[in-house]
Amino acid sequence: MTIKITTKHQQFAHVLSYLTLFGALMLPLMAATIWLFWNQLAPFASLNLHHIFDLRQLSVGERLAGFTVSLIGATIQAYGLLGLRKTFCEAAANKPLSEQAIYGFRRFAWVTLTMVFIGVAQRTGLIIIFSLSDPAQQGMLDIQLGTEELKSLFMGLLLVFVAHIFAEGKKAKDENEAFL
Repeated sequence: MTIKITTKHQQFAHVLSYLTLFGALMLPLMAATIWLFWNQLAPFASLNLHHIFDLRQLSVGERLAGFTVSLIGATIQAYGLLGLRKTFCEAAANKPLSEQAIYGFRRFAWVTLTMVFIGVAQRTGLIIIFSLSDPAQQGMLDIQLGTEELKSLFMGLLLVFVAHIFAEGKKAKDENEAFL
């Protein structure tokens, strides 16, 4: 039993493979751009921290620390997107249940789930870095687990579950082909 997808779906998977490649390349590039052009982009980059810091006071060391914290998360997300890209490439080649497709989707699912916790750690790290540079709020520590984190957690769990089902479908397909 061979699983085939339509030409239209193959074309869509091909487009999605390019979009995920673009996203994987842009994440680290955007992190670098924000920190390279900090004075212009800092107000926009720190909006989701929900604190008002005087970000003009960051030293070179604090900027490097912030860049490192940002780049770690962006690189891990890019790694997950490249796994998803492999899934789309396999589907575009009409191999939606190949080992590579399943491995790529599993990698993306686990990275998505892991990023929930990495995101909390990143946000906390950035708040520490920013608060150390701001004399008005020195030494602030803020760890946030709210609605957004819960939504991301459940999305990550859903993707891991779907990846497991995807792998089980491949296993059943292989067993059926071996039986016939």
